[in-house]
Amino acid sequence: MGLEIPGELADLLNELGYTWPKSDETQMMRLGQWWIEFAGTLAEVGADADAAVRTASVGNRGDDIDAFRTAWGGDRAGRQVLADGVAGAQSIGACLIVCAGVVLTLKINVIVQLTILAVEILQAVLTAPETFGASLLEIPVFKKLTDMAINFLISQALEVVLG
Repeated sequence: MGLEIPGELADLLNELGYTWPKSDETQMMRLGQWWIEFAGTLAEVGADADAAVRTASVGNRGDDIDAFRTAWGGDRAGRQVLADGVAGAQSIGACLIVCAGVVLTLKINVIVQLTILAVEILQAVLTAPETFGASLLEIPVFKKLTDMAINFLISQALEVVLG
């Protein structure tokens, strides 16, 4: 299970018009690691297949074996497909791990911003008697600033993920 927001901060987040993301960064990280492990398995399969082709080629001669070797070494052949699969699986795994890091960073930063907002609201409420309620006028400003900060964080996260 990923990082969850404390209940008190969830109310503030909802007041600002946002919902806590359902993205589970720990599952994304596991899935990314699985894809990278799969790339390793796929590379082993490719190496085993290459070894089998070499073994079959050693003791045999003829047009059929030559055609088989040519086909195996071609651009659309099994060797190249497996190599492309390894690169693809590694890329997917790396992207998922990066996305998990972005989600975790975003969640932590949102919690920090909401904590700052909660402290600012508490400070405004506690100083209300001394300021004859004038400090309470700061609360909407604090909320707007936090809203802008969270919006900025979301846009930064999207920029990292989407490029």
